[in-house]
Amino acid sequence: MLKSFIRKVTERKDDPILVKGKLENFQNPKKVLILRQDRIGDVLVSIAFLKKLRVILPDSQIDIVLSHRNKSAQFAIKESIDNSFVLEKGITAYFKILSELRKQEYNIVIDLLDNASSTSSILTSFTKAKIKLGFEKENRKVYSHIVRLPNKKENHIIERLNSLLLPFAGNVKNEESLSFNLSFDSQSKAIDLLGVKSKKFRLGINLSGSDDSKNWGTGNYIGFIQALETLKEKLEVKVFTTKSNEKQLNEIKENVPNVAAPFVNSFEQFTAMMSTCDIILTPDTSVVHLCSAFDIPCIALYTYSNNPNVGMPWEPRSKHSKALKISDKQTLGLIKITDVLAALNQIIEEIND
Repeated sequence: MLKSFIRKVTERKDDPILVKGKLENFQNPKKVLILRQDRIGDVLVSIAFLKKLRVILPDSQIDIVLSHRNKSAQFAIKESIDNSFVLEKGITAYFKILSELRKQEYNIVIDLLDNASSTSSILTSFTKAKIKLGFEKENRKVYSHIVRLPNKKENHIIERLNSLLLPFAGNVKNEESLSFNLSFDSQSKAIDLLGVKSKKFRLGINLSGSDDSKNWGTGNYIGFIQALETLKEKLEVKVFTTKSNEKQLNEIKENVPNVAAPFVNSFEQFTAMMSTCDIILTPDTSVVHLCSAFDIPCIALYTYSNNPNVGMPWEPRSKHSKALKISDKQTLGLIKITDVLAALNQIIEEIND
């Protein structure tokens, strides 16, 4: 019933215009609002889009809506964005941000979500923007203009987001740079926290992601690190995780001491520490995108779905990276230690070549 009500109050009477190329009324807007109120990884994969939009609209004010779940990643997009609004938890926060966005009187709103979202529908509808751009999907009637949603099984999310640049600049090359700058302070502190690299390669192991399904398992991590004994002359290991996953880290430390990276409260500081690594193993896509940003070879552990609406895994774009996949009908823990070791050895060989 709630979704039905939201649909009624947010849908426009007219059908949206299907964009097929560059449009005059998208040129040189005074104020543009981007909607990206989802997770950290979604902010990181949007970096390339935001950088291109900034180049296309150098004189426009470009603002963004983030959420309490991804506001910690706003440092990565600060060079492309003028102002950030954060949608915090609770109905009061909801009404507050709607009021703030209406006062801004944006010319264009761009919804980056490629799945229908009630929140995006409400935010889009309640702005004063005459032009409201989004993908052709279930909530399409919220928008004044839509672009076709590229096939999720054939196009990476970075490439899909580029489609939203069509009315601004026509067809844009799929340049996929997710790079961004870290502050000098965060880089210096990363060295203080981790120390100077003692071996040729530093392997960073990120234990977990946004939920339990994105965890390779304590036994696998212990077995994998113990199997690295043959590489100990050229490889040092640092294990990263959050305070909420301290129990798993402690179990690992009991079996393989002197590998734990310190806990930090800042995602920027976490990012700076990860950037010191030469190779990274991770089951979490936000760290995969950090690898892409800093061109760090990555071993990414994925579950995949045959559902066409789910889309392809968000694979790393960094050189020499390897993606090991297993069906989402199984658990990530079934990926073999030997397969991860083989991927690591292959990366080391490719780097040395």
